[in-house]
Amino acid sequence: MQNIIFGLVTGSILALGAVGFSMIRQTEGFLNIAHGQYLTLGAFMGIVFMQDVGMNVFLAGVLTAITIGLIGVVLARVIFDPVRKQGALVLLFTSVGLAYAIYGLAMAIFGTGVKLYSVDFGASFDVGSASMTVGEAVIIALSLVTVLGLWLFLTFTPLGTWVRAVATNPQLARVRGVRIQLVSSTVWFMSAGLAGLSGMLLGVMGSASIELGWHNILVILSVAVLGGVGRIYGVVAAGLLLGLVMSLSGQVIEIKYQTTVAFAVLVLVLIFRPEGLFAVQRRREQTA
Repeated sequence: MQNIIFGLVTGSILALGAVGFSMIRQTEGFLNIAHGQYLTLGAFMGIVFMQDVGMNVFLAGVLTAITIGLIGVVLARVIFDPVRKQGALVLLFTSVGLAYAIYGLAMAIFGTGVKLYSVDFGASFDVGSASMTVGEAVIIALSLVTVLGLWLFLTFTPLGTWVRAVATNPQLARVRGVRIQLVSSTVWFMSAGLAGLSGMLLGVMGSASIELGWHNILVILSVAVLGGVGRIYGVVAAGLLLGLVMSLSGQVIEIKYQTTVAFAVLVLVLIFRPEGLFAVQRRREQTA
């Protein structure tokens, strides 16, 4: 039972990062490998705000998300826009190069050592035969509320409608007067911001390491593919599911091999269910 609780906490954090990754895939049309490095930046930025500036964890989380979101927008305009017309493959390799560039820069700024957060998780309470701290419950609630807020934004706001229009058919959206550049900047801001928040929460749960982005980008890719790229509720469900699978696998294999479990899940999904968990719903929508 304790592993299930830990899996839910981890899965809810991964869902945040995977939703942002999925949004870029759906609207920009490529797999942004540099997305993992935004998690790394978020993990260290949170420590800077908390330990160097003296902010509480909640304010630090908000400012971390905003800061990494703005960094994502700037990098999109400077790095990805000039090569956008060259196709998804060029964008993919550009993102790989950017990932290594961010990795090297983060190593130069923050060093290679592991840094720990000074966070009080509060008292624990019983959940069945296991226990959960207040902090862990807050992390799960925060992740779900954030994703719910994103869904409300995409569903009930004009800008959210534009985002969905571009994700569905960018050419038609452009003809209908959608401001493509505004949509792109919005998506990059939200995607990078969610990644930064996810990285900070992963740091709070464990530690901030320069390798955090590389360790989690494959897991995020697995979550996005498992849930169906571009489907928020599918990605969230997949994040929780994969978090549970990875946590429970620790009972039979060493923890260091949990990423291998994510890779195995990714391969199996690509073989047997390449459209993700919600393939049936998608086919129904296409035939409606």
